[in-house]
Amino acid sequence: MPSTGAAPAPSPVAAPAPAARLSTGRALLAAGVVVILWGVSFPVSRVAVREIAPLALATGRFALAAALLWPAARRRGLALARADVPAVLLLGLLGVTLYFALENTGLVFTTASHASLIVATVPLGSAAVEAVRRRRMPRPLTIAGMVIAAAGVVVMVRPDGSTPRSLLGDLLVLGAMIAWVAYTFLVRDLMSRTPALLVTAATMAAGAAFLLPLALVETFFVPLRAPSLAAWASLAYLGLLCSAAAYFLWNLALPALGVSVANNLLNVIPLVSVVTGVLALHEPWTASIAVGGALILAGVIAVERSAR
Repeated sequence: MPSTGAAPAPSPVAAPAPAARLSTGRALLAAGVVVILWGVSFPVSRVAVREIAPLALATGRFALAAALLWPAARRRGLALARADVPAVLLLGLLGVTLYFALENTGLVFTTASHASLIVATVPLGSAAVEAVRRRRMPRPLTIAGMVIAAAGVVVMVRPDGSTPRSLLGDLLVLGAMIAWVAYTFLVRDLMSRTPALLVTAATMAAGAAFLLPLALVETFFVPLRAPSLAAWASLAYLGLLCSAAAYFLWNLALPALGVSVANNLLNVIPLVSVVTGVLALHEPWTASIAVGGALILAGVIAVERSAR
């Protein structure tokens, strides 16, 4: 994304034909990499917002991603069709600006475990929207898999009496999940006619452009301070890997997997978040983590088989 976060300029040039769809196996591999990157991002973001204000963190993250992806798209001669500009702006608003403004602000008030737990609402919301759009209920195996996976999330990251809870933070993160469900359906439709690199680069740039004025307003309420080296490293991880690389891979995988299967894989994110804590922060490995992780994987496998 450009450092200014400017939205992509409309172009009268028709967008080139989209790249060939990934095979199911490669799409699952790409989505699996994304889930790992995003799972680690919850504890990383939780640490980063202690030093960098939430909206400033989101703006820097996507400005960095756009600075990497947008020139790459332009070097390949990719340009948005004028008719696709409104869709890209809406993608940036939903999947970047609203999602991360709500999530980062929510992480100030709630815990990373709570935030990762709320990710379990995404497959349920996706299935509900899909059922309404198709005017039919999901398959029984799909429903069973989502319920099992959600139960695994609850078992693994359920809060104990020592964990502070914040209704405000939880509601903000839930709002982010609603924005993500809407983004997922919209990007799937756009990906049917536009290359993934172009969609991802334009979305990053549009989202950063919408975030920039919000971050400027934020400075009146949250004083700026010099971040530590760890905070800068967190920003680099979030911008280059979790935004530029992960969104690109996700947009590639989505058409091959479908919305319900792809979003059900997000149930693995809490498992990744907890394992990250165990390995990197030496947190204890508990029976609830083992049982919850097994349930999550079983649910994801059930939904994937149902889709086949």
